[in-house]
Formats: sequence, C-alpha cells, structure tokens
Amino acid sequence: MQKNEENRNKNLTSPIVRWMDANRNSEGFTESLRRLLMYACVEWIRRGTSALLQPEEALSKVVCCALSEYPVGEWSQNPENYMGEIANFCENVKNLPLPASLQGEIPTVLDLRGVKCPLNSVRSRIVMSGYPPKKVLKILLDEGSPIENVPGSLIADGHKVLFREKKDNYWEISVVKSDSRV
Repeated sequence: MQKNEENRNKNLTSPIVRWMDANRNSEGFTESLRRLLMYACVEWIRRGTSALLQPEEALSKVVCCALSEYPVGEWSQNPENYMGEIANFCENVKNLPLPASLQGEIPTVLDLRGVKCPLNSVRSRIVMSGYPPKKVLKILLDEGSPIENVPGSLIADGHKVLFREKKDNYWEISVVKSDSRV
C-alpha cells in the first residue's frame, strides 16, 4: 500500500523536482540550479522575441529587469533556498507571457537599493557576468557596506568602475565590462 502511494506521488512530481531531489546533495548542485535557471531565461526570451541569448546574458537581462512576480535575481543568489520557485518557473516558462521589459534591450540600470550585503555583490556579479562588453551599467547602492563592498568585488572580477556619485540617500556607480571579460 505504501509503495503504491510513493509511486503515485512520484508520478505527480515533475521531472525537474525529481532531479532536484536526487541531486540536492551533489557537489556543484548550487551552480547546476543556477544554470537551470539561466536556460529557462534563455527559453523565455527566445520564445517571446526569437532572440537567442547566451545563458549568462539571458539571466543578466531578467535580473536587471527586476520583475516582482519573478524575482530571478533573488533566486539566483541562493538557488537552493528557492528550489520550488525555480522548478515552477522552469516548468511554466513555455507558457508565461514575456513582459514588455524583456522585449527590448538589456536595461542600463540595476537598482540594488534595499538588497543586503553580501547579496548585492552576488547579484551585481551575476548581472555583470552576462552583461554586454563595453556597455555601461549604472548600479544604485545604499550607503555603508554596499558602496564599500560592491565596487571592490566588481573590480576584483576585472570590471572597470568608471565613477561613483553620491545622490540623495544612495550611491550610483557606473561599471563597464572590460574587454578581457569577453
């Protein structure tokens, strides 16, 4: 009786969830989840625009758009904490309408105000990994640790911080992906 229940539940579980369950303790699982999310973003954008982006570029574009209904930036920072959301997104991406913000060029502003350290560094690095070379990205950061840490992490990755400017109660930095990062 219990075996039949297990088989029934297994049949109701999606292949993605079964893969997650089988591999969650494997080395490299976090990066595999992030790659799965990248490829879902590629498919979503391809289906909606016919554009075929590289996985890092597709993730970068979706994260920059900061879609409240699909917080992909948050999911990609700690994918193991959002396995259910990632599985649901990946399973439904073929039927999700593409928001207008994803139909144009990649955004030039990444607003990380309110994102706590070190997650703002993680998110900025994820975006820059897929950002087009030589294109300038403005990143908005809170006072304190964010403005102290994010520029340094981007420089350590080989990007160029062109300038930092203090605004009312936040900072704006301009970053460009260096030629060596192509």
